[in-house]
Amino acid sequence: DMMTIILLFLLKSMSTSGALIQPSEFLDLPTAERDLDPKKAVAILVTMDGVLEDMEADPRMLSNPVEMDDTESAVLPGLENFLNKNREFVLKTGREFKGEITIQCDKSVTYDWLLKVINTCGQTEFATIDFVIIKEET
Repeated sequence: DMMTIILLFLLKSMSTSGALIQPSEFLDLPTAERDLDPKKAVAILVTMDGVLEDMEADPRMLSNPVEMDDTESAVLPGLENFLNKNREFVLKTGREFKGEITIQCDKSVTYDWLLKVINTCGQTEFATIDFVIIKEET
């Protein structure tokens, strides 16, 4: 009986560690050749309409490119607030802040818009930036 319980526990823990990231249905992700496994980190979605918090049912808008057209600022205030709150929460809970973020970015996003997102991440001490891609079949 004890062996059965241990076996079920190991099978369950192995099956949940496989897909840490689900590609968003809102995005058309780019393809690339890459063999790294995904890791759990703060996740955001970047579209031409804005930067969204990665929530499964109802993503919340953090920043909008229309608001930023009038300014030359390279920092997105909504995204900056979200990332600062996330960092403060991690530090308050006593965990180590690793500064890791995962970005799901639509193929159609312009370089200028993505650069503002990356700069905002860097300014808020999220220096390890990973992008979600669809792996090319070779």
